Amino acid sequence: MNFPRFIHIRLQTISAPVALNIKIVAEEIDKIFPSCKIDFKPSFIYDEKIIEQAKIIDLKQPFERQRNQEQGSSGSDMLETPLYDGFVMQRVFAEMIPNSEMSLEHIHIIFTALLPCTFSEDDWRYHGRAVICGTPSIISTTGIVEALARPREYYLSQLGSITEDTANLKKKFAGRFIDYDDEEKITAAAINYVLQAIFFFIGEGEPFCSDSDCSLFNAHWQEDLIHTIEKRTLCTYHRNMANKFS
Repeated sequence: MNFPRFIHIRLQTISAPVALNIKIVAEEIDKIFPSCKIDFKPSFIYDEKIIEQAKIIDLKQPFERQRNQEQGSSGSDMLETPLYDGFVMQRVFAEMIPNSEMSLEHIHIIFTALLPCTFSEDDWRYHGRAVICGTPSIISTTGIVEALARPREYYLSQLGSITEDTANLKKKFAGRFIDYDDEEKITAAAINYVLQAIFFFIGEGEPFCSDSDCSLFNAHWQEDLIHTIEKRTLCTYHRNMANKFS
């Protein structure tokens, strides 16, 4: 198969600053895939109403049933962080990519503060995601913080205490989860997710690894993600795959 030659990165305009060093992300990816040209593209300009069409109202209904639900019945308006169907977002952004950059030689990666989600038929509900792989791949800085679970003890402490506020809990569990102002960890996690987006293409649709030390490990807990970014390594299998294409 043809290996991608170009990696295009976009940081979408958002209302709040992002604790993310995108240049470090690009530098680290360049070390692993030096044969690829990495560039930064301007943010897509779009009507926000288009993205709002991807907003999830009812967490327990698939997207095709969303428009039939009453606004806020059991939906994202009741959540602190709104959710958006990741595949609908992907289709919206894909329509803005020039036709000349739609071949397999090009990988498009969009960083956004919006929180994408996907619907699971296993438990019949939406779940937040840090990454949606494809064209384009969407990496959510909010998802890095919110989509992965914090330590079990954190939630137990929340349930077991009516006096301990969030600030104290964060101090108590500092280092065991990623918060919005942690630029170093968010940047390191972003490198992992960019690698997953790339391996989605060179790994024939399989971007994840079962090795908990590998940067491609599909972490569901914050502590597992922190473990992989501290290791900062690809397993032997995926390292050989990267070397083959580089």
